[in-house]
Amino acid sequence: MEPLTTFILDFQTESTNFESDFSIATSLLTNFQKICNFEGKEVFALDPPTTTAGWSFAKLFISGQFVEKIYECDPHGVDESKGKKLEDKFVSYLNSSLKRHNCRALIKISSDMVR
Repeated sequence: MEPLTTFILDFQTESTNFESDFSIATSLLTNFQKICNFEGKEVFALDPPTTTAGWSFAKLFISGQFVEKIYECDPHGVDESKGKKLEDKFVSYLNSSLKRHNCRALIKISSDMVR
């Protein structure tokens, strides 16, 4: 597999839910770090949100190496997710994981991400 570049994702949620959804997303990604033995590295970041019309928008950055580690830890889960490319499957997998943890945010690939 060709090395993946940094994932740049749009993190969108209702403004009243941002802090809760931010906390759930951070906790989930931190848990992935533990499960994948990838602790102690800065492999994801969420920018401060921009709020408009009751919605909060932020950029979520995830290193390509971390995405590869998550894939190695749960290839079946990622492969069974919607999408044709690994990038699309991973984002679908991440959205499903967040929803299972009661996160109401929607994550999608940003137009800033070079694919």
